[in-house]
Amino acid sequence: MRRWNRPGLGEVLGACGVACAALWMAGATPAAAQAVKVENSVVRAEFLPSGEYQVRSREAHWVLDGKLGVKPGSIRRRSGSDGMGAWQEVDARTKAEVAGIRVYTDAPVVLFRMKRLMAGKNKDVFPVFAALPAGLMEFSYAVRTFAPHEFGQLGGEGPWVLFDRQRQAMVLSPADHFLVADMTNGPGGVQAGGLDAKITTLPKGFEHGTLLVLGKGITSTLDAWGRALQRRNGKQPVANDADVVLNKFGYWTDHYAYYYYRFDKKLGYLGTLLAVRDKYRQLGVPLAYMQLDSWWYPKGRGFSADGEPANGETVYRADKTIFPDGLTAFHGQMQLPFVVHARWVAPDSPYRHEYKMSRNVILSPKFWKKTAAYLHRGGVTVYEQDWLDKNARPAINLTDPREFLGNMAHAMAAEGLAIQYCMPLPGYYMASTRYQNVETIRVSDDGFTRKRWDAFLYDSTLAHAVGLWPWSDVYFSKELPEVILDTLSGGPVGVGDPINGIDAANLKATMRADSVLLKPDVPVRPVDAMYVSDASNLNAPMVAATHSGNEVEVFSYPRGKVDQQVTVPLKEIGVTGPAYAWDWVRHMGRMIPAGGSFPMLFQNGWAYAVVTPVGKDGIGVLGETSKIVPLAAKRFPKVTNGENAHVSVTFSPEEATVTVTGYAEKRPKVRVERGSTGPVEYDGATHLFRVAVHPAKGGHSAELVIR
Repeated sequence: MRRWNRPGLGEVLGACGVACAALWMAGATPAAAQAVKVENSVVRAEFLPSGEYQVRSREAHWVLDGKLGVKPGSIRRRSGSDGMGAWQEVDARTKAEVAGIRVYTDAPVVLFRMKRLMAGKNKDVFPVFAALPAGLMEFSYAVRTFAPHEFGQLGGEGPWVLFDRQRQAMVLSPADHFLVADMTNGPGGVQAGGLDAKITTLPKGFEHGTLLVLGKGITSTLDAWGRALQRRNGKQPVANDADVVLNKFGYWTDHYAYYYYRFDKKLGYLGTLLAVRDKYRQLGVPLAYMQLDSWWYPKGRGFSADGEPANGETVYRADKTIFPDGLTAFHGQMQLPFVVHARWVAPDSPYRHEYKMSRNVILSPKFWKKTAAYLHRGGVTVYEQDWLDKNARPAINLTDPREFLGNMAHAMAAEGLAIQYCMPLPGYYMASTRYQNVETIRVSDDGFTRKRWDAFLYDSTLAHAVGLWPWSDVYFSKELPEVILDTLSGGPVGVGDPINGIDAANLKATMRADSVLLKPDVPVRPVDAMYVSDASNLNAPMVAATHSGNEVEVFSYPRGKVDQQVTVPLKEIGVTGPAYAWDWVRHMGRMIPAGGSFPMLFQNGWAYAVVTPVGKDGIGVLGETSKIVPLAAKRFPKVTNGENAHVSVTFSPEEATVTVTGYAEKRPKVRVERGSTGPVEYDGATHLFRVAVHPAKGGHSAELVIR
């Protein structure tokens, strides 16, 4: 890596005498004395009159340095604030552009900013670094369908995640123009601010930013990077119950679902779905919404003469051969909100003559307004845009991607519809930070099976960082590990069962009786140790974790042939004191001392454990252990555990009893502040207690104190 050149002490003395010698002894050179710098407690950035620039991490001692292609005419320092906070910036101005490095006052965040002062070719990239810091491990997401994660490679759209064995990390990505970014790391240097070569010229006034975030901890640094993007673009956090798809259990008819382009011939497609709804209701796991996949609208066939796929939408309306009375009429029968799928526009669609288009997608706001209004009238609550990787990808230029996504989002928001992205590239994850109503994203390939688990977990990390909730895709309710992982995602939970193949017991573990999902606070994600392990190709068992309040949920599975179990240190999952580890599958647990570890034994190729802290009173509240997430906020909105355990319990209107389980060093006493309880059951051998809790009369909640 290129370093700054320092003159020797003799050269300094000869050039400027004792004063410069004193300056040298203080750590500056005559060249550095002319540098303009900005800094905070974590990072320092500076420009030299020569056009050289440098960013240095104070903690990790990592250096990124480069040089402008043209010597700047001036360098200045300025300050201000934006959505990411207060900042100081050093700008270097040439005839053609202004290149700036912005350091944020209260965060380890750096924004590299380039603004064109005149039109020109797409060749003067900023920033370009001589090299990345040596010896760091690399992780990124490939510019391919569903943005698959990669170790040892750096994808062109970012984000790039670089880290060491001590888990110091940096994340580098575009700050805008996400779908036309082209970051490269090659012999010519690191072109961190590059744009797709198909864009040959840049107009006067064009601006492009590159974001750098530093931190301790790999997932926490990714989260900090994502929060910075959200703040930059004005997106607020999306709650995990923001719409019906996030809040409640539903049914999907997409690829790998039993009724994907398939139905009971006697009942017809719509009759089959009505029967499905009734069956779930009879089994006590009522559906709260229904997804209609690509079968619901008319499509072209084959390919056009120029090779364009013709089986896109001819018109984006309910297929009259399936919906003879229209979508609104079927909604009146179903009495459930819909999620609707969308492809791209077929070559023979009349839309191509009516609306402004970009490749196979429509840009025109008029189309999107009319479509959103139609969907709203038809009972639609979520619009799912599929095939974003290729067929429904707009042209690669500076305007069309943003126009396509923006007009779609604004029209749907005006009608109260949320959006889900499907088959995304990495850029779509980042672009979603511009649109508040983009709430969920598909994170792995079609059909949620064992071979998708790694992809699901690593891409859920990216989704969470940028403020999205991950969707695993469809599976059958009899597949318990998929049910568990989907519930732990914090995102949608939905199945595609045949009408006579529903495992109601598995589904009841995911929800309350009113189909409100009992989920963790954040998606389940690989722990930091997995990044170091996978970057080293160790093929160790996967350990992924999430949490509901202070309780931690841990899912693990082997990726080698000989592993029978894995040992998980409490510190790896963020638990600092003593805790009780509950094997959810085997219905048994053990007390773990502070700083200790617990084993997870693989049965049928996976393991699931719940870990709850034990307070000073010797009590650890596990919650409702029949549920996958025993201490979910939708059941237990408040749990504190200091000298005494205070527990709030919420019931659906259909529920009269919730059994609370926990660990106690000695038989606990329960005081009821609202509602009522049965007797406390206590096992002196296991130290587990159970108590049946009932809501207050005429209400749907209870309050307990356990001591």
